[in-house]
Amino acid sequence: MDRTITLIEGIDVGDVPQTPNTTDIDSSYLDGIREQLMSYASEHGLFPVSYKQEQKGKLIQNILPIKKTETQQISTSSGVELGLHTELAFHPYRPSAVFLLCLRGDSTAVTTYAYVDDIVKHIQPISLAILTRLWYVTTLDDSFRTGGEEDMELYCSILREINDGITRSNSLYEITFDEVLMRGTNKQADEAINELKAAIKLCVKEIVLKTGDLLILNNKTTIHGRRPFQARYDGTDRWVQRMLAVYTLPPGNQLDGHVITTPFAKKKDLHEVFKNKYAYLK
Repeated sequence: MDRTITLIEGIDVGDVPQTPNTTDIDSSYLDGIREQLMSYASEHGLFPVSYKQEQKGKLIQNILPIKKTETQQISTSSGVELGLHTELAFHPYRPSAVFLLCLRGDSTAVTTYAYVDDIVKHIQPISLAILTRLWYVTTLDDSFRTGGEEDMELYCSILREINDGITRSNSLYEITFDEVLMRGTNKQADEAINELKAAIKLCVKEIVLKTGDLLILNNKTTIHGRRPFQARYDGTDRWVQRMLAVYTLPPGNQLDGHVITTPFAKKKDLHEVFKNKYAYLK
């Protein structure tokens, strides 16, 4: 997969019905749409997955404005800026890619994004080193707590250095970031994350998805968000189908079919899950 975004335009999405007022829907119309998304994932060598706590484990998720979540940091909001982030930054088995297929566009709903390759050019070497340390904590996305689940803090790094095996001068980075949920655990970490945020502001790009556009985001190299827009709740609002995918499936004890079932309740259980993951407590 490219380290930059992939945009495929002009996909035939047929006669799009009215935008629903709930994410918990299904219809024969969506069957063909979902087959197309699954096909694109397969072409990229990816396994589509979902998460037990998010939209009831649905493999293909409806992203559309919901009145009661209008001002939350959640994909169904509309009235607030959705902070730049990698998808499920807190999760040990976060997606490798995010697929966004636009069924109905809205010219005022602007998707924002930035590449880690651009961001690191504006950060001092010492800060880059600090950002690779386990000196940051993140909390759970609101979308994982819709049933009133308890929040929790998880330790993580923001950058991961990938060497080309020859020289450090050609090092690349992967990023795990959430503008809203992450914070440093000491003064040096705070200074480095503030430098990161300033660098991000210099690198933000924008795109408006039109009906029939498929945007594929590399979730290891790209952060994304969305500008606020005015939802109407009258059947004409923006409607996007989202699918998450991974290159490598998690262990069998964390998977039920395509659903990743990692618990977010007992910290002892979480430690067992996270202890071997590079970005979390060891």
